[in-house]
Amino acid sequence: MKVFINGKDGGGWAIDMMRKDISSALKRLEIEQTNNFLTADIIHNIWWNKILSLKHSHIRLKKNIIVTAVNFINPEKPDYPLKTEFFKVNKLAKAWLVPSIKQLKIIEKYNKNVFLLPYYLNYDLFNYSKYLNKKNEILKNHKIPKDLVEGKIIISSFQRDTLGSDLTKPKWQKGPELLINLLKDLPKDKFVLLLASSRRHYIIRECKKHNIPYIYIGKETKDDDVGVNDLPLSEIPELYSVTDLYLVTSKSEGGPKAILEATAMKTCIMSTDVGLAGDFLKPEYIFNNYEKYKTGVEKFIQNFDSLKEKTAQDIEFQYVNNIKTLNENRLDKELLSVYKHILKV
Repeated sequence: MKVFINGKDGGGWAIDMMRKDISSALKRLEIEQTNNFLTADIIHNIWWNKILSLKHSHIRLKKNIIVTAVNFINPEKPDYPLKTEFFKVNKLAKAWLVPSIKQLKIIEKYNKNVFLLPYYLNYDLFNYSKYLNKKNEILKNHKIPKDLVEGKIIISSFQRDTLGSDLTKPKWQKGPELLINLLKDLPKDKFVLLLASSRRHYIIRECKKHNIPYIYIGKETKDDDVGVNDLPLSEIPELYSVTDLYLVTSKSEGGPKAILEATAMKTCIMSTDVGLAGDFLKPEYIFNNYEKYKTGVEKFIQNFDSLKEKTAQDIEFQYVNNIKTLNENRLDKELLSVYKHILKV
């Protein structure tokens, strides 16, 4: 069996990480990875709509094409912008790999070969036990003055929120407007917002506008800061470890991986009802409207101490679900099963 992996963004972002994960899985499974898609038995396309960038005449020669849904696909939605691309790709695809049950339920209406395969997670890196009782050390490493966080709840966000093409505008998929609305009316003396990664221009500007206390792990710039403020993945786990509450406010997500990372790090996380949320979080931490989300965050802030025991129990439940679901050996077996299936049908 020979597999050709197609799709990359070249920026070391989620697509490239996924490509690396699949390539590593092939090595563990002792499956040959080829650089020539014409000689491959299977084309595994990581970035689903990028399969259309291969020469169409050549694509039609290949019957065993697998496409992975990375961003959330919903052709049932009237204003879904990639509807045309979806139906073109679906005609080429012998099978789909999807990361969430939410996505599975949609795609299986259009293709008979749809398989659930969550993202891989590096547990050597996202190992909560490495960071126990190291909060002061971590704060010092990132030059965060202790008095800025002393006695405050640390709320975190490590996702890009600003359009690269226009640094004055929010990236709509990430819903940064919701994050600001959730925080702007909270008592300013009770929390601080911890930000990391590049393209945080919109959030930082709005924090200043609404006097939301924040700490940015990076250098604030007016220009695009990709390559300047990109935080190495190796540093992300320690930031989760000092976080009391991580907020996902996205409008549309294939993931986000923050849900996997936070639950692996035993960090409390709340999320809009997107992507992987329903597969990894308890229902009371998922919100499908603004008012309920706002109430949930306010309750967490106002009753932080009294909710600690309940929160710890929920975090442990989600952690166990995480390590059972994302077990590397289990995911490898699922991937091999998909490959064998499409070679038969």
